[in-house]
Amino acid sequence: MKLNKIIGKFLDACGKLFANRSRWLIIGSILLVIIITGTGGFYISQHKLKEQGSPKIVQAVQIKQKLDTKQVAIKQNHNTQNPSDEELVVYNTMHKMINTKIVAEDGKIWGEIEITDGKCNQLISDISKSGYPDKVELLQFLNRWKNKDFKSGVGEHNYLWDGLKGTLGKAKSLRE
Repeated sequence: MKLNKIIGKFLDACGKLFANRSRWLIIGSILLVIIITGTGGFYISQHKLKEQGSPKIVQAVQIKQKLDTKQVAIKQNHNTQNPSDEELVVYNTMHKMINTKIVAEDGKIWGEIEITDGKCNQLISDISKSGYPDKVELLQFLNRWKNKDFKSGVGEHNYLWDGLKGTLGKAKSLRE
């Protein structure tokens, strides 16, 4: 009802303004149709597509958004073997890398190394050739870091920290 009144008033105003100029009336009418179509399209996209029976594409986007915000659960490091010196170097390097992303419970951060694609690639290469019992977990961490995915950084830090038998500097949150 309101829309009909608005359209009527608009057309009346256009008619009075351009009484003898039919081309302006046509242009005004076309603009009005464009505005109404755009407004209707916006309304539908904002309200109708959020309903339960929405198209599969919208549902897929909503599922992806949920997955993007879901953190990966990192198990505590239960490596029963004493890590080799090589593995300790890898743990220490990765620990310092993830230190750049976390806040420690006690405020103590023991070294930082910038996370770069080059460092990640080198560690991925070294770990891939190793026989480390937890190489799958370490490779997952590094691949996430290469993709700038640090949402699981607290768990990843504490996994490495636990593997290094850490007593100070346990991660409590991510840096902002």
